[in-house]
Amino acid sequence: MSLGPVHGETLGSYLHRLAIVNNRPAVALAELIGPLPPEFSPLSNTTARWTARSPQALAALTGRPPERLAKALPALADFLKLAPGSRPTHVIGRRCRSCMARRSPDTPLVITLNPVHRYACSRHRTWTRSTHDLPLMRLPEVLPAQRRLDRLARRYPPLSMTKALETARKVVDEWARQGIPINVGDEWTRRLSHITAEPTSRAVPASDQRRLAAFPETVVLAELVLNPPAHNMTPKDLYLTTAAELSRRLSRIYTTLGIQDPLFQRLHDLRTGLRDTTS
Repeated sequence: MSLGPVHGETLGSYLHRLAIVNNRPAVALAELIGPLPPEFSPLSNTTARWTARSPQALAALTGRPPERLAKALPALADFLKLAPGSRPTHVIGRRCRSCMARRSPDTPLVITLNPVHRYACSRHRTWTRSTHDLPLMRLPEVLPAQRRLDRLARRYPPLSMTKALETARKVVDEWARQGIPINVGDEWTRRLSHITAEPTSRAVPASDQRRLAAFPETVVLAELVLNPPAHNMTPKDLYLTTAAELSRRLSRIYTTLGIQDPLFQRLHDLRTGLRDTTS
């Protein structure tokens, strides 16, 4: 029995799903195509040990020509030189299990390369950026934040989105460790209580739970990184203006901490990095 790949799927995920529907060991199936990569799993997405015959071997297993498979499998497209080999704006993650249940009922776990801004499935109201889906019905702030990210992704280049989200996440993580200069801790605690009440949360790492709890504020901060309140300002003025805008958008008072504030440090590092890349 054959089945088609999901758009963006990793080679390891596709081969594991093929093995399940054909009642074969995934390792044995993969070895028909080429030497296995170290620690072969659904997360594997390398063709480093493939030979020139490997694409045709995969085509024979699936009943689909290599060029057709390459439209959905990024690693195969790279091997055939049909697409660029580097995708720094994508991360390995999962597709929503409910979305995949109809297309792949026997193997709803599908690993794909996802855009860096995709954290949740709006259709099924679930958080997908973790090992298991988490329901979002009791977290009404999350899906609007995801839709905001989707709109931003249509306006800004993928690399800019990646840098903004990385900067915002680091600031939020450092706030959580050092003390939050804006009163959103109660909100995070409330959201965490809803998250931990879900049975599936027991299989989700605590770090992923915290990231979900802080997601709405992370998106607000990422948007300010992408589109700061003003341009051509000194680091100090940019920091003070950004802090004031955060206070307005979150309806909380931001207690400015000066150069020790992770927000100041990250904004300064970001501006320095951008200046170095353009000089």
